[in-house]
Amino acid sequence: MPPLAASAIPAFLRHTVSPLLPSSCPPLASSLVPLLTATTLGHGPTWLAPCLAHALEAHPPLPEGQDPPPEIEPHLASSCSPSAPDAQQHPRRLIVAQFKEALVKSAILIGVPRAIETLLHLDDAVLDKRDLSRAFVRRALEESEEEGSGETRATRGREGLRTVYKGDLDAIFSRMRDGGLEDLRFISERLTYGTFLTPFSSSSRSPDPLSPDPRLLSLVTLPCLLSQRTPREIHWHLRGALRRGWTREDVERVQRATEACAAACGVDGVGEGMPRVEGVERQEEEDWAEHGR
Repeated sequence: MPPLAASAIPAFLRHTVSPLLPSSCPPLASSLVPLLTATTLGHGPTWLAPCLAHALEAHPPLPEGQDPPPEIEPHLASSCSPSAPDAQQHPRRLIVAQFKEALVKSAILIGVPRAIETLLHLDDAVLDKRDLSRAFVRRALEESEEEGSGETRATRGREGLRTVYKGDLDAIFSRMRDGGLEDLRFISERLTYGTFLTPFSSSSRSPDPLSPDPRLLSLVTLPCLLSQRTPREIHWHLRGALRRGWTREDVERVQRATEACAAACGVDGVGEGMPRVEGVERQEEEDWAEHGR
């Protein structure tokens, strides 16, 4: 079918996407899944404004004439939760920061040009400029590079990789080395994870506005990979979602929501022949959840 008209997207988000996703999903799911699916398929600029408006609906705007509280760099916050200041004082700005970071992360998965095309519309999509986040998530990374320290990025990248691959990571990297794919190992470790998906911080707190809920990273990776029909990566990241605390039912519903959004972008059948979570081996995290450990 042809892509959904822009005027029909808000109703699609309310009446199709939201019912597909259970209430146990993070609140951003019904906005990020369609936005990242659309961005992957080249329709991000059209979907950005309605997806952002959908996410902001639950949070009233600041009163007219009121100045927003100062934006605190997340890794400088005194709270244990890096996003606590905006979560409590200005949740709309936190949502904008999370949208921005989700799109930045997507660049390594879908290609920088499509992510840029969508990100450059962010200023127009944020109607109240008091909600606009100017947080520089990778500030500490830039400063560490200027000081000549690259090993910290490799370390952080491996930490991020292990949230998905756990003990399988060593075997995967060994296969890359044996197959002459050290460049791929370097990219995965220092760029895909160390720079994009789990950015380095000089602090014990992550600067990433998506980090307080580890499930949110799966809301970035799954729509991007599912829309591209990459079977091996899809299997790995369905498994990674279980390792981050998702239930099997919720993962399946995220996959179905992604397929519905792809169809709304004019691409049918993205789920045909692709792995499903029911085919993923049982994870120890599922046992922990069931037994309360």
